[in-house]
Amino acid sequence: MKATHYLLIVLMAGVLALVGCGKSTPKAPPRQPGVVDLTDLQQAFPTPTPDAKTSLDKLRFSARYGRFEAALVELDKLVGLPDLTEPQKKAINEVIEQVKTAINMRPAAPSQ
Repeated sequence: MKATHYLLIVLMAGVLALVGCGKSTPKAPPRQPGVVDLTDLQQAFPTPTPDAKTSLDKLRFSARYGRFEAALVELDKLVGLPDLTEPQKKAINEVIEQVKTAINMRPAAPSQ
């Protein structure tokens, strides 16, 4: 009787351990309006040209500190680069839309 009881406990522990080890696929968090996400853009330019690297660095700085008008200027420079691939154009256009949304969501400056 005791052996059966211990065997049942060990069996239950093994089943619980196997159930707990199941892999779950991580879900990407939804994009928040007003937040500029540059990960897709950075992945679209794995080895940027010097001009593109300069614009991407300025874009990261501008987006980080909420200088969205300066970010749009750098995105316009990126759009004008020759030899852009379709994924790069798509990533740039997505970031442009995110920056425009961030500008529209910015609170109005207090009147003085």
